Amino acid sequence: KMNINDPLPITTYLTTVKNIQAGAIFSRDWAPLHSDRDWAVNKAKLPDIIMNNYTLNGLVIKYVTDHFGASARVGKVKFNIKKPICPNKRLEFHGNLISEKIISDELSIIKLAIDVKISNQIFASSEIVAGINLSNKTKNSPWKIDPETWKSYLFQ
Repeated sequence: KMNINDPLPITTYLTTVKNIQAGAIFSRDWAPLHSDRDWAVNKAKLPDIIMNNYTLNGLVIKYVTDHFGASARVGKVKFNIKKPICPNKRLEFHGNLISEKIISDELSIIKLAIDVKISNQIFASSEIVAGINLSNKTKNSPWKIDPETWKSYLFQ
């Protein structure tokens, strides 16, 4: 059982040229600032190529599902990239519970605050709303919530 403001375990992710470029390609983001270092540095005046928002979104969701399990249902993600995320940086994902709506003994809708840090500086912040299965019984999966009820949980 988590309490409000309890921290989640910190996880890390090492960025590379290859995974930044792959994230952009997989999300069909062809902007050169995600793949062409010369363009990023000389035209965009960035320190290097930078991670795109789709890749960061995926990593934030992975942080949540790694902690709460594959049955966790992420329904709402808001984030703000404050500084460019470049290759060869170790991202640290710091999360904490900011609210919980208990649906049943086995199902909760939670809101998490997540900061993505590099060298103890916040490079991005995020807020996530997710359904979590507290029992690991398939019948309690948040994926079984009907669409209208699910939407009502997300916009409260």
